[in-house]
Amino acid sequence: MKKFLYTFLRIWLFWLLFFAFFRAVFILVNYGYADNTPFLETLASFGPGLRMDLSFSGYLMLLTAVVQVASLLIQRQFCRNCLLWMYYLLIPLFTGLLLGDINLFRYWGGHLNSEAMAFLKTPGIVLNSISWSEVLLFVFLLGAVSFGLIYLFRRWIVTDRFLDVFSWKKAGVNIFLTLFLAALMIVPIRGSFGVAPINTGVAYFSNYLFANNAAVNPLWNLAYSMKRSGIEDGQYRFMESQENELLFSEMMKESSDFSAVLKTRNPNVIVVLLESFSAQVIEQLGGESVTPQLNQLMTEGIFFKNVFATSFRSDYGMVGTMAGYPGIPGYSIMQYPDKSRKLSFIPKELKKSGYRDLNFIYGGDMGFKNLKSLITLAGFDDVVDIDDFPADFKGEKWGVHDEYTFDRFASMIEESQSPSFNFMFTLSSHEPFDVPMKRVYENDYFNSVHYTDSCLGVFVDALKKKSLWDNSLVVLIADHGVTGPEKLGYTQERRYRIPMLWTGGALAVRDTVVETYGSQADLAATLLPQLGIESDDFIFSKNILNEESNGFAFIQYPDGFGYVDNDQFQVFDKNTLKPLVLEGARSKSDSLKAKVFMQKLATDFKERISNGK
Repeated sequence: MKKFLYTFLRIWLFWLLFFAFFRAVFILVNYGYADNTPFLETLASFGPGLRMDLSFSGYLMLLTAVVQVASLLIQRQFCRNCLLWMYYLLIPLFTGLLLGDINLFRYWGGHLNSEAMAFLKTPGIVLNSISWSEVLLFVFLLGAVSFGLIYLFRRWIVTDRFLDVFSWKKAGVNIFLTLFLAALMIVPIRGSFGVAPINTGVAYFSNYLFANNAAVNPLWNLAYSMKRSGIEDGQYRFMESQENELLFSEMMKESSDFSAVLKTRNPNVIVVLLESFSAQVIEQLGGESVTPQLNQLMTEGIFFKNVFATSFRSDYGMVGTMAGYPGIPGYSIMQYPDKSRKLSFIPKELKKSGYRDLNFIYGGDMGFKNLKSLITLAGFDDVVDIDDFPADFKGEKWGVHDEYTFDRFASMIEESQSPSFNFMFTLSSHEPFDVPMKRVYENDYFNSVHYTDSCLGVFVDALKKKSLWDNSLVVLIADHGVTGPEKLGYTQERRYRIPMLWTGGALAVRDTVVETYGSQADLAATLLPQLGIESDDFIFSKNILNEESNGFAFIQYPDGFGYVDNDQFQVFDKNTLKPLVLEGARSKSDSLKAKVFMQKLATDFKERISNGK
């Protein structure tokens, strides 16, 4: 028993050092995203991070003890080979996950969670979003680091062979002591002696987000998010339902008066969802001047200056734009056809009102995040995707280059009966930013956005030459923001700020800027009234052009949710429900706005699950 106890403690120390090592690598690789976090504050992350490391390693030690109890029952001795082979599997697995998390942070600004793992259902799409050099580097690092760790584990950690065979009496004592040791693991697993178990809130020790991110154990965070993959009863219940309904209605209140901006009630409607067009590439939003064509179009239409993405990823942006439905932290309703089938959709409403052709085009894989089901449910008549293009139109990785997709889109519009609704989702400004253009910007992201912007300019020219421009309303809106060169995190307002521009010959106004705050989800309630169509079914959508609208945006990411308007910005952690950011709130009611919206949304989401709402 003494040999096993010493080995048990050495294994536990190994895992603690294992997690500390990868925390250090995470900090070194991603320190460019530290956003002025003092280095000593970052180093302090090892303290609260240790609690999460102890918790996750506690599960591993519990597993170790259970395996040894089984060995004692079967062969009356501790099993060294059982330990070795168990950890020969776990070390490469955990190394791969942690290396993947370190790289993922550069793209999402967050850690591994259940949503990230859902991408494994479409491995081809995952590989298409990264370069082969990254894949090869990952494989090399995984092999080298795993081999080194396994060598150390075998050489220095599990050295005793446990060859002594015990009598059944001594085996029974050892079983009892090993079970007692396993029971002790409940303390580090729970993280305290108190009633409440550990949660991700323990990592939030600092006012600097990067330090908090460094403290999080990615494997613990992944397991926790997968365990809590459902909205639990009362999880987002901050007040009585009647009070929530009253406060939500007050937030969404608006008059029947709105600014009419169209010359006609029946224009062709053209929506272009721009992949990753964040504020960082829009000069009018304080970014670099990367989009000259979009800048020119702003002088020919209405630019909505304070629009925010509902979340951080395309599936949320698609639902928000097309169905006026915000996201739930950790959920994409697009992945659940049984829930999304009852959503209201802009194209469906237009079809009810006499729109003849509903067209959708995307140069990528419609299997992405169950996009095909959403497009089907939305009621589109003609759907074009990657399989409808010649092979030589496709890039090396992600899909069809935008220039070819825009060209096909213009033809679809020309061949459609008026009035028509036409929706395109661009692609080239997605990782790995593969574009068939002579490099203009050193930064790959900037370069890809500039390429898509140039394709947009050609598309607009084609509409004008084909006499399609004069009777069209063109809506240009981004799907989400990005971490980007500014290295923005989830709790930074600018991460979610995106452009929205209305242009086209059907507009009655030009060179106009709307300052009202809003989100992608507000497109439905803003657009449909302009066409003489009721938007009451879009309960989470507001008319940004309404004279009495309370301009605001609700935002969410895997671990939290927030609210932004012209006076305040607030973000709450979804697990602790404590504020991570609380700026500008002037009263108690102000500080509750994110929670009011979150409770209403969670209630609606849950009812769609249980009642088929």
